[in-house]
Amino acid sequence: MSVIPDIKELSDPVELPQGEKIKESLDEDISIRDHASTDMKSEILVVNDLKMYFPVTKGLLKRKVADVKAVDGVTFSIKKGETLGLVGESGSGKSTIGNCVMRNLVPSGGKIFFDGQEITNMDKKGLKLLHKKLQMITQDPYASLDPRMTINQAILEGPRINKLGTKKEQEELVERMLTLVGLNSEFKDRYPHEFSGGQRQRISIARALAMSPSFIVCDEIVSALDVSIQAQIVSLMMKLQEELELTYIFIGHDLSVVRHLSNHVAVLYLGKIVEITTAEEMYDNPLHPYTKALISAVPIPHPTIDRQRQRIILEGEIPSPIDPPKGCHFCTRCKYADTRCREEEPELKDVGGEHFVACHKIAELN
Repeated sequence: MSVIPDIKELSDPVELPQGEKIKESLDEDISIRDHASTDMKSEILVVNDLKMYFPVTKGLLKRKVADVKAVDGVTFSIKKGETLGLVGESGSGKSTIGNCVMRNLVPSGGKIFFDGQEITNMDKKGLKLLHKKLQMITQDPYASLDPRMTINQAILEGPRINKLGTKKEQEELVERMLTLVGLNSEFKDRYPHEFSGGQRQRISIARALAMSPSFIVCDEIVSALDVSIQAQIVSLMMKLQEELELTYIFIGHDLSVVRHLSNHVAVLYLGKIVEITTAEEMYDNPLHPYTKALISAVPIPHPTIDRQRQRIILEGEIPSPIDPPKGCHFCTRCKYADTRCREEEPELKDVGGEHFVACHKIAELN
């Protein structure tokens, strides 16, 4: 019988922000994300030209007539111990990328490498081993936990499927996981409906950590929670990353939370990355017109300053992913678009300092 993988104990108890600390936690300078040590800088995930198309069928025989291009040629990499934030409007392909990385979906094209091994078309046996290292935390803490399972059963589902440890070792694992995420280990025999939203999300985190993963896909894990609970979960995730040397993909709508947690940020629009760079550079010097519009929509916690700044209002219709524009996907909503933008698709190019942008008019606009 296999032994349960070791989970390091936190050197200090998890400090959850209270009162004034909530605002300080969310407003803290982005430099906190630069703590990764040099020995953690090798790439753990490489995604090359990833495509995920969903067929559109018609008629009684379900004849394929088109494809929904949810993800269309996405390339990026993540280094060990770092966090890549994925942002964009609903339908931009963020969660689809996360599910492709987890191999919940089989990509239509491209390649995915995890820890040096290609996982694009990995079989079920290989995926079972892969998911010991690669875990996912989903958006809705109410739907992600089986209401018929106790917390003890939910956390141990993965270890039991993989036959890890004796019964006593499994019981100790549950207690360690609950303590690790700041919950009382006596809660293990309760059911999900007995917990608040924030507590359920911490239980989801404990369940993901039970397999001792090195990589976690966080799919909008704070979007269903109120601001005070968001701050607690973000603080917890950062603490766990530092202590357990975890790597994250962090998918979110709240740009201030994404900035706080991420080392690098990728902006997606209609299945393509339009800009990717460090979190600090993205928020201090956005270059793509779409990124500028997103940044201008982020609330500033100073009413006077917020009223004085100029919002960028996007006009025009969002194109259908079934029939995207021939050239730049953003051309139908960009006030700077010209004939070249409508006819020729821009490439994602390095404009200096690891700042990649896909825009024909980048030099002219900046």
